Amino acid sequence: MRLPYIGAQRTETPPRPRIDNHCIDNRRRKRPARAALSLLAAGALLFGGDLPAVLAQAPSDEAILAAAQAAPQIEGPVSPLTLTRNGVARPTTPTAAAPGTLPQQNFDRFIVTYTDEAKQRKQQNEGNRDAIQDIANDVKDTVDVASESLNVDTQILRSTSTDDAVIQTSKTLNKNEAKEFMAKVASDPDVASVEPDYINYPAAEGDITFQYNDPQYSKQWNLTNPTTGVQNTGNARLRRGAYVKVAVLDTGYVPHPDLVTGMANGYDFVSDPLSARDGDGRDPNPKDEGDYAPYNLCKDQANAHTSTWHGTSVAGIIGARGNNGMGMVGTADLARVQPVRVLGRCGGRTSDIADAIIWAAGGHVDGVPDNTYPAKIINMSIGTVTQCPAAYQRAINIARSKGAIVVAAAGNGNTEASKYAPANCMGVITVGATTKAGTRASFSNYGTRVNILAPGENILTLSMNSLDRPDNTKFSYDYESGTSMSAPHVSALLAQQLVNGTSMTTKQVEEAFTLMGTNRIKCDKYFCGRGIINSFKLAKQAGNLDANGRVTYLRPRKTIKVISKGLSAGASNTKIADRAAAAEAAKATTEALTAGANGESLTGDYDRIPGAPAMAIPEDAQVYDLNGDAEPITQDEPLVTNPAQKPREVNEQ
Repeated sequence: MRLPYIGAQRTETPPRPRIDNHCIDNRRRKRPARAALSLLAAGALLFGGDLPAVLAQAPSDEAILAAAQAAPQIEGPVSPLTLTRNGVARPTTPTAAAPGTLPQQNFDRFIVTYTDEAKQRKQQNEGNRDAIQDIANDVKDTVDVASESLNVDTQILRSTSTDDAVIQTSKTLNKNEAKEFMAKVASDPDVASVEPDYINYPAAEGDITFQYNDPQYSKQWNLTNPTTGVQNTGNARLRRGAYVKVAVLDTGYVPHPDLVTGMANGYDFVSDPLSARDGDGRDPNPKDEGDYAPYNLCKDQANAHTSTWHGTSVAGIIGARGNNGMGMVGTADLARVQPVRVLGRCGGRTSDIADAIIWAAGGHVDGVPDNTYPAKIINMSIGTVTQCPAAYQRAINIARSKGAIVVAAAGNGNTEASKYAPANCMGVITVGATTKAGTRASFSNYGTRVNILAPGENILTLSMNSLDRPDNTKFSYDYESGTSMSAPHVSALLAQQLVNGTSMTTKQVEEAFTLMGTNRIKCDKYFCGRGIINSFKLAKQAGNLDANGRVTYLRPRKTIKVISKGLSAGASNTKIADRAAAAEAAKATTEALTAGANGESLTGDYDRIPGAPAMAIPEDAQVYDLNGDAEPITQDEPLVTNPAQKPREVNEQ
C-alpha cells in the first residue's frame, strides 16, 4: 500500500477512503506507550555532531553492535552526551564544529521503519495493498502518545521506497525533544527504528582560486600526472568509459555545452518545494535551479549563500566531453552522466536521498517512473555529520544487490571520516582528497573509513558564473577544491572498467579495486587511505590491460550515429544495427526505417571497419562518431556490421 503524499508531494494514487485525516490528531483515543526501548535499541541511541542517530538496528542488531564496538574513539564535534549500548551516559567534550561541518540541526521530520515481522504478518492477513496502511494505523496510537507529551501534531508525509513512513511534526523539535519523541515511537513493537530525516548538503568545498576562461587539457594535472594524479592516459582510458552510466546524486545539473551531450535522463527527488525552487515536489526534471538562499531562509543553515552549481562541477569531472574543441576533459568523458537531484537550496532530506539511491540502481520508488537503464556507479559528493542513517544503509544494500557501486566523498572537516554519512555507511567506497604535491589535502577527512584518495585541490571543472538562478549565457570553468571533487575521479575510473567488451561485472570491478596497487600518499595522519588511485594499476588488476599496458579485452564494434533530416530518398531502407554498448538502442535492432519527407529524423547506429565498402549516406545527413573523437564522419566512411575486433596496439586512445 502506498501512503498518500501530503501537500506538494506528487502522488499517483488517491488517498484511501479509510483514512479520514492524514494528521494524527492528539484528541483521538490514546493508549499507554508500550515497553521501553530494548537493550539493542537503546544501544543504537547515539549522537554524532550533536545529531541524534538511529534508535534501532540497521541493518541488523549484530551489525550495529559490532560497528559500535569497533568504532574508533574520535575527537571533534560530538554531543556532550552519548549513550552507550547498555544505556549508561558517557560524557564527552563538546567542541566547535570543524571547518566544513554542519551546524546543529533541529528536527521536524522522522523516518519510521517498520519491522519485517510486522510487514510479513500484515501481508499474510491483508495482502500487499492493505498491509502497510494497517501497520501505520496500528503505530499511530503510539505516535499519538509521543506527540501529546510534546504538544505537537504529527502527519504522515509519504511512504518510502522500502514501504516505511516519513512523518512530520507540527513544530520543530530540539535535540532532547527529538530524542524523547523517537524513543516513544520506537517502543512500538511494530517499529524497527526511528531516525531523523536529516538535512544533507554538498560536501563543502575549498575556495575557488580563480575563474578559468581559456581551458586547456594540459592544466588538468589531476588526470595526467603519473604519481600525484590518476594517470588516466593512453590505453588506461579504456574507450573513455563509453556509455557506462554514472548517477550523480547532487544539486542537479545545468546544460553546460561541455557536458550536455553526454547526459542520460535523470530525476528530481527534492520533495520540499521551498528547497527545490521549481514550484513542485518530485518531478522528471533534475535541472539545478540554483541553491542560493538568503539569510535565515533555511532553518538549519542560517547564513546566506550563493549558488554553487555543485552537481554540474561533480558531473564535469566525470563526463565533460573530450576532443570537442572546447573546455576540459572528463575522467571518463564518454560515460553517460545521469543527474539525480537530491539537494536544493536548503540541502536534501535523508528520505529523499535514500529513495534516489534505490531508483538510480534500478529499484522501484512509489510515485516515480522506474529507471529503465540503471546506473552502474552511484556518486555521492554529499554528507552530513551523523552516523550512517538506517535509511541510507537499507538503500545502499538494495543498490549493491542490484549491481551498483556506491562512491562517497569522505568530507571536508579535517577529522575522522567515520563522523560523516554516507561516507561511514557499510558497502560504500569512501574517497579522501589529495594535493598536486601528493599530500593529504588539509581539509580532507581521514581515518580507517577512508578507502582511497584522489585529487581534490584546485581541480578544473565545469561551473556557472551566476550567483542565483541558472543563466545559460554564463557557463564557465572554475578551479574547485574538496572531497566532492575527489569522489568523481574514482567513480569515473571504476566506470571505465565496465565498458562494453570487457565483460566485467561490478562485483569483479570492486574486487579489482580492493586488490589494486596505488600511488603513495604523503600522509600526516595515522591513516589517510590506501593511497592515490591510479588508472593503469586499476585496469591491470581488473585484467583490462596486460603487464605491458596492452588492451586485453575484445574491442567491440565501432559505431556511429547517422541523423538524417528526411530530405533525401537515400535515407530509405537504411539498416539499423544494435549498438551493443548502449542498452537504450536495443529496440532499434536490424529493422529498416524510412525517413519521411516531412522533416522527420532518422537515427540509426552502424558499424565501421577499415577497408569495408562504403555505404551511401544522404548529403543532408549529419554523422557523428559516438565511440571515437565525436567529430563528423565523411560520406565515404565505410559502414558495415562487424563483430568484436582484435585489440589495438599500445597507443590506443
